Amino acid sequence: MKNNIYVQDNFFEKEFFKKLQKELYSLEFTSRYEEFKNLSKHDNKNNTYQRNYHHVTLEKNTPVVLETLKNIKKNFNYSVKESTSYYLLSFPNTPPIPHNDASQSNCLIYLLGDKLINNGTGFYEKLNDEYQLHTHIGFKENRAIFFDSKIFHSPLQWAGNATPRYVMANFLNT
Repeated sequence: MKNNIYVQDNFFEKEFFKKLQKELYSLEFTSRYEEFKNLSKHDNKNNTYQRNYHHVTLEKNTPVVLETLKNIKKNFNYSVKESTSYYLLSFPNTPPIPHNDASQSNCLIYLLGDKLINNGTGFYEKLNDEYQLHTHIGFKENRAIFFDSKIFHSPLQWAGNATPRYVMANFLNT
């Protein structure tokens, strides 16, 4: 799977997805800025990024996590041994921070937001100490993006004409 990016629309069954969306409105999202501000005191770009990102950590055996892992196996033929999952809420004007993650694979699931190209995710290559955008996947509710965690990625909300979006991020290991 190295360096591959897979997209699956209609990831969750329709009724399950509608219940999941309703649940989002009842959750209390925490700003990542409070957690990370001491790690990046001198990095204004990263501070802005963290201020525009809010999250809720999901417990491992909740129905949504179990259903997600089942659908990852079904849609991407990937068996998960360890996972960490979050709901993320991000806002427009979040600067791009291309990054990769420590897990083996990621599965981002777009949950709630406007169907806009710039509400999606960008994938980058690092060339001569600069990040070059090479793939641009637009936001569509109930769309899952499965990819190798070593691929640099970032929300595209910096590119303009974006709105807030809710995403489920799953960090996966076999």
